[in-house]
Amino acid sequence: MLPVVDGQATADQNDLQVFAVMLRNTRDPDVLLQMLLSLLSTSGTMAGISLALVGIVNLRILSTKVASVADDIFLFASLGFVVVCYMTFFAIRNIQSPQLSRWTDVIDFTFLFSLTLLVIAGFVTVYAFI
Repeated sequence: MLPVVDGQATADQNDLQVFAVMLRNTRDPDVLLQMLLSLLSTSGTMAGISLALVGIVNLRILSTKVASVADDIFLFASLGFVVVCYMTFFAIRNIQSPQLSRWTDVIDFTFLFSLTLLVIAGFVTVYAFI
């Protein structure tokens, strides 16, 4: 049990409650809206980072086939994050839709797939630079 000071929960307990909400399939539209807004900003940031990494990989004078593969993977990851941004925007617009749970499943899968591509491209880039 986490400590309680003056009848209020500590910051650790609040963090734990937020983490628990993010792990379950929620039906509360307010919580879902906050999660989608967070995912929207995160996806936009990750798309920008992926595009920047495409440019950084292309700056290297010695261009190898492995670096080209990493460049393509970064580009596909960026496109995946942009698709997540669009799908999240439409999910926010239709927050009361009965098909929202299917939308969120597709958004989650696309985000996870793009993040996985980003990690793979990072390993390929390190391999190309070494």
